[in-house]
Amino acid sequence: MQFLSQTTPYPDESIESYLLRLSQENGYLGFADMADILWDWLVTQDHELEGAFPNELQSVDVYKVSQSSSFRVRALRLVAQLAGAEASELLNLCWLRSNTQFGANTAVSRGGLLVPRQLLRKSGIPVCAECLKQDAHIPYLWHLRVYKACHKHNQQLTRICGQCDAEIDYRASEAFLECECGAAIKPAAQANQADLKLANVHAGNAVAKLGGLLAWFSRWRAISYDDDEFSELFVSYFSNWPTGFEDELSNTAALAKVKQLRPFNHTPFNDVFGSLLKDSNLACAGSQGYNMVQLAIIAFLTKLVEQNPKKKHPNLGDLLLSMLDAAVILGTSTEQVFRLYEEGFLAAAQPPKKNTFLKPSNSVFYLRQVIELQQSFATNMSNNQQFVPPW
Repeated sequence: MQFLSQTTPYPDESIESYLLRLSQENGYLGFADMADILWDWLVTQDHELEGAFPNELQSVDVYKVSQSSSFRVRALRLVAQLAGAEASELLNLCWLRSNTQFGANTAVSRGGLLVPRQLLRKSGIPVCAECLKQDAHIPYLWHLRVYKACHKHNQQLTRICGQCDAEIDYRASEAFLECECGAAIKPAAQANQADLKLANVHAGNAVAKLGGLLAWFSRWRAISYDDDEFSELFVSYFSNWPTGFEDELSNTAALAKVKQLRPFNHTPFNDVFGSLLKDSNLACAGSQGYNMVQLAIIAFLTKLVEQNPKKKHPNLGDLLLSMLDAAVILGTSTEQVFRLYEEGFLAAAQPPKKNTFLKPSNSVFYLRQVIELQQSFATNMSNNQQFVPPW
């Protein structure tokens, strides 16, 4: 079996777009018709591939497969043979799962670009009508929730059908310039400047550093990527970085003094600053690279401890950190924090009872001691700092 039309993939194309073009250029009524034939052919080639290739276009990407991603890869390799393309060309169009995480959020990767999985659109793929008139394919950037304007034509992506008010999704309509209702997609208005600025960053080389910051900002400001004001708020916030962020933290600290209900040496850090330290992990993928959010937080907490020296009466410098929070400040693992406690570098406000162990979530370490310990070692923000040798 061989496809009559040998369709060549565009380097920036999504895998769904390529397979849709492949079905159209080979005369199939729709992707499902081609998928049914491929299903039967794949099974004759390899019995393990039964069910490895879906008949729904929005389910074909590799990262969407839960347990049989290796079979999906094998199936795509065989499809590439039929299409006269290199297997690597098709796999390069896919988003792949990654072991790296942005905090607690899983990541996906495409061509070396690592982003939080939550950045990918689940439903509705807005389009630029001008781009589609020039080259009928869907770039992978349109699948990103924060890419809302075309950086080539300086106009907003068309998200809603002007006739039926439904979200535009080429995977449902199986047409690039038509909505599922059959109406032609019309160009949108001129691009919002903030949306255009983010679009240009995504189209450039700096996008690798942006994914984590977008995830962190969304959590910190409790705003969805899909909000119309997201881009404007994001650009405005980081144009004043870190001054605006430090002002927010200072206001939170001042409010804690007003609302204080118990001594600060009995107050967990999270009761004052919430999940500030935990959420900062969202800003950078795993232990890779430079986490500007964590650096700003540590700088603020260092100043907070300096402004609140050790005194007879507890102050904000005596807030209690959990093992998890201490690990963020020290740029190390919870195992290393426990070793620091065992070796006497850190004192626990309330030592565990006999035959019990410290839990990572227990607030037992003084903020002051953790900051002072962090200052006593050379700065290393790679989250793999080793303070004491492993057992």
